[in-house]
Amino acid sequence: MNRLDPLYVPLSGFNLIEASAGTGKTHTLTALHVRLVVELGIAVNRILVVTYTNAATKELRDRIRSRLLQVRAAFLRGRAPADDELAVRLLDLQPDRDIAIRRLTNAVRGFDEAAIFTIHGFCQRALGDHAFASGLSFETELLADTGELLQEIVDDFWRRELYPAAPMVAQYFLDAGHTPEKLRSQIERHLNKPYLRVITPGGVVDGPALAQTFATAFQQARELWLQDRAAIEKLLLTWPGLNRKSYGLKYIPGWLVAMDGYLSGEIPKLALFSSFDRFTAAKLHASVNKGKTAPEHPFFVVCETLHSTGHALAEYYRHQLPVQLLAYCNKELTLRKRRQQLQSYDDLLLNLHRALHDAQRGAALAETLHQRYAAALIDEFQDTDPVQYAIFRQIYAGANQPVFLVGDPKQAIYSFRGADIFAYLNARHDTPAAHRYTLDVNWRSDPRLLTALNAVFGAARDQPFLVDEIPFHPARPAEHKQHQPLTIQGRLEAPLHLWLLETDGSEAINKGIAGDWAAQATAVEIARLLNLGARNQARIGERALSGGDIAVLVRSHWQGRLIRRQLLRLNVPSVQHADDSVFATAEARQLDWLLAAVLEPGHEGRVRTALASDLFGLSGEELHRLHEDERAWARWLEQLQDYRQLWREHGFIRFFRAWLIGEGIPQRLLAFRDGERRLTNLLHLAELLHIASRSHPGMAGLLKWLGDRRRDPSSQDEEQQLRLESDENLVRIVTVHKSKGLEYPITFCPFVWDGRLRTDDQDDVLLYHDPENPGQTLLTIGAAEDDPAYDYARREEMAESLRLFYVALTRAQQRCTLVWGKIKTGETAPPAWLLHRPTIKEADKDWLQATEERFGKLSGAALRQEVQTGLAPAGGAVVITALPQDAGERYQPPAVVEPELTVRTFARPPFEFWRVGSFTALTAAGHAVEMAEWPDYDMSAVAPVVDAEPLVDSLLHRDISSFPRGARAGTCLHAIFERLDFSRGERDPLEKLVRRTLTGHGLDAEQWTPIVADWVERTLATPLDEQGLQLAMVTPDRRINELEFYYPLAHLRVEALRQVLTQHGYTAGPFREMIERLQFSPLRGYMKGFIDLVFESDGRFYLADYKSNWLGAELVAYRRENLAEAMARESYLLQYLIYTVALHRYLRLRVADYDYARHFGGVYYLFLRGMNPASGAEYGVFHDRPAPALIRALDELMAGTAG
Repeated sequence: MNRLDPLYVPLSGFNLIEASAGTGKTHTLTALHVRLVVELGIAVNRILVVTYTNAATKELRDRIRSRLLQVRAAFLRGRAPADDELAVRLLDLQPDRDIAIRRLTNAVRGFDEAAIFTIHGFCQRALGDHAFASGLSFETELLADTGELLQEIVDDFWRRELYPAAPMVAQYFLDAGHTPEKLRSQIERHLNKPYLRVITPGGVVDGPALAQTFATAFQQARELWLQDRAAIEKLLLTWPGLNRKSYGLKYIPGWLVAMDGYLSGEIPKLALFSSFDRFTAAKLHASVNKGKTAPEHPFFVVCETLHSTGHALAEYYRHQLPVQLLAYCNKELTLRKRRQQLQSYDDLLLNLHRALHDAQRGAALAETLHQRYAAALIDEFQDTDPVQYAIFRQIYAGANQPVFLVGDPKQAIYSFRGADIFAYLNARHDTPAAHRYTLDVNWRSDPRLLTALNAVFGAARDQPFLVDEIPFHPARPAEHKQHQPLTIQGRLEAPLHLWLLETDGSEAINKGIAGDWAAQATAVEIARLLNLGARNQARIGERALSGGDIAVLVRSHWQGRLIRRQLLRLNVPSVQHADDSVFATAEARQLDWLLAAVLEPGHEGRVRTALASDLFGLSGEELHRLHEDERAWARWLEQLQDYRQLWREHGFIRFFRAWLIGEGIPQRLLAFRDGERRLTNLLHLAELLHIASRSHPGMAGLLKWLGDRRRDPSSQDEEQQLRLESDENLVRIVTVHKSKGLEYPITFCPFVWDGRLRTDDQDDVLLYHDPENPGQTLLTIGAAEDDPAYDYARREEMAESLRLFYVALTRAQQRCTLVWGKIKTGETAPPAWLLHRPTIKEADKDWLQATEERFGKLSGAALRQEVQTGLAPAGGAVVITALPQDAGERYQPPAVVEPELTVRTFARPPFEFWRVGSFTALTAAGHAVEMAEWPDYDMSAVAPVVDAEPLVDSLLHRDISSFPRGARAGTCLHAIFERLDFSRGERDPLEKLVRRTLTGHGLDAEQWTPIVADWVERTLATPLDEQGLQLAMVTPDRRINELEFYYPLAHLRVEALRQVLTQHGYTAGPFREMIERLQFSPLRGYMKGFIDLVFESDGRFYLADYKSNWLGAELVAYRRENLAEAMARESYLLQYLIYTVALHRYLRLRVADYDYARHFGGVYYLFLRGMNPASGAEYGVFHDRPAPALIRALDELMAGTAG
């Protein structure tokens, strides 16, 4: 391969870059991106950048933006720092700097539109932007978790296949412990893989026919047994030709009893008892002495049929059923998601792949996409799969556009997520040799550590990663990189420490013992280093070593727990960073117990289980006392009943918060050594339950949802993955998968000896690649023990373990510590392959099998010798010692000196945030944000009573004064006037509208309909001015209801507004006090509001606002001068001035030759409880027509153009 220089590589064609760990992959991608912008002038929204996680997408986005800014700054200065090789080169080679500056400026300004996506984000964008070309619906919704839909389909399949089946089939599944959930777990990871070829070595079997044959044979055997049991017994006991080693006389009575039990059942069992084959004709014929004959009886022949068909039928249900389920789920998932207009993340890939390969539209879509994205940078390409590679190949093959696929096959570790290393290798094969590059300069690790790691992986000169196409090229240290040295008590120690668990002879150490010892030694060494760091005797460069510099890399949750337990023993705080699901934690189990107890407080067992958990922390003694103390027990039950009621009436999160605080849960959990971890998990679970409660209403439904998640936790769902419990500078416990892409000064890998392979535990379900055609993925279900598929699957899993080993060792910057030795399962661990491979092997074994056998025979001394020989090329960079066995000293953290705090003076002017304001926002402190979004429906409906003479019934019907007050009544009256045709004048439609509206607002329609209808008629007939204008004259085509407006505010300050109102005489009247008390924060952004009614009459436009405010029981309360006081009290002056400016701007845009003085008629505030034709416009009607000069001044003030 060619060594890549990102500054000079040609920007054209299809390129593959293999970037070893720590070689600056992200640096390379950013450099290529900048070059594409500067040299080729490609806009950032046309450079497709794809990576595989949201976190990586964010990091890439930040790094690329930062790099563009740096290079742009260099071009603006005309020079670049000497160590910025990219900027220096671009400055030297770019002939027109003005063009480069323009390109970089456009890139920075438009970077929010940069095409940087996850693979799923890219597919979603491509499908959404080109829905016609892709043939998909515009309205498709993305479904992040298809678990519930899949379980629904699996349940349907279970019912379809097993409910009609014979009772013996149901019995078999019950006996075998099969459930829909177990069936789902067998096939789930293999769904949505159209490239997968399923193989069933046993072939296709007719299950129902087999079942019928078995049932018939069972019945025949039963009848024969009942008829001839004595004769059969005699044959077995006395037949002279039988070999008594196989048919010992002392065993036969037990077999007969077992047969009695088996054939006495009403339902035949597919699971035969262990000695059933002794009754088969084949076994009897195979167990006779030389020259003798076997006993003959029809029962033995029938047993032969039972044995063979029973085995075949059991195999059918074990193997054929999952195959059928896989096909059924693939089909049904597609159909049901299409029917519900849903897409999963897998669908995004499959739908784009399908669209690109469509015979009619595929070519056009590919052309559109490669025109849309003129260049592509695909990150982490080793984690691709056949579908993803086919997508990019279809878009860019033959286009000669710059495409760079960047990855490292040595770090392909995500097969459990569907990644396929062979898809990457196919891409390498498809890429011309001249366009294959490698990055081999390591910028991460200390040069001495690189020497040691090169020795580890170079020890196996042939196939270090078990795959011919994945070689190991020694990494080269960066020449100009200055690494901060790690010094321990003033000395530079070896960067690679290998601790050996030594044994006498060739007996392997038990895994459990090895795990405990390795975890203890690791914790002891970490505590030692941290204690030295606390005394400033362990340093990285000029600073003391701290917990955050250390990471312990593990493969599994149980390994992480071992490490955490040992660290806690030595008082070393740590934080876990893993892909494990929060639903798999003890906190999930205990929260399940709590919710079950709250749901059924009368269930004593559930309540006691919850109280015994760490959430409540009652001891066994306290629980026993509760059993004796009925009052105390009753108090607990009453408390749980209260929680149950709170949950039922107010929802889960309200109950959870009350329980969390009321029971002092945070304090109780934080008292544990791992309290932060526990509390983090509990709060995380509560958040997920709160979200789930929206789609799973009801207490029992939410509890079932939690139980389902606990039974089948998903570590691939990012929402479920464990969160960091602390951001403090603590020791990290990190899974190897999670550590990929990260780096730490010091790492420990204490479990690299654990070579357990999942394939050895598989239940006859094997995933591997065809050795004759590695591009073809095979799924074999029902393989026999000697099927070569086992070897293929084991080999691929072992290869991935080697890649995981590589990832683990290359995370360290200064020091890495490994544990190795003669430990059970170590024969399939990566160090065995790298350091203990034989030089010769038997012809019928492959090298992996030969290594396993040889490792099993190695003595402890021989193993040490081979390790020393293999790592000898590293010289002093590696130190090999026996695993430390001392108990260690507790970590004593350094005393924290709290700085003396002083108050800083804030000298800057206050920040003015852009926001949306409203009348309510300016006058209702504390409620502005909430209320600014809604129309004003008379939230304030009560006012002081004005003493005066009683109203005359003829003027105001007394029942109106008793009509309900407040926001609900105001909303109801607004709705009536909004929906009513004022000019129609018919009683029957009016009463129907009133009755419907009253009912909809929860008011008594029977009592109030005639009263409110009369009230409305009087309101419409009330004159609004001396010329006799009435609402009844306004036709629907001359009115706008609830006119919503937004208009921009440049800079509105209360002092400026108060000054304008004072200048125009408003402080001289009843509004003086309102204007003086007016207070609000400076407002920049938009003014928003709703005008109840805008109408036109005789060429003039009016705005009206309905007010249902109750001002008093007397007529005088609604007299015009008293209305002015109410207007001032409620700050309605400010409201109608805001509305007037809004209508003024609205008319200015829509009325030809608009003139405020000629076209604006005024403002009407209609106090509905005081309006009546008999009283005229003097009562209940407030009218004003703000002066043109005032509206002009307010308009300029709000627009920011006032002088």
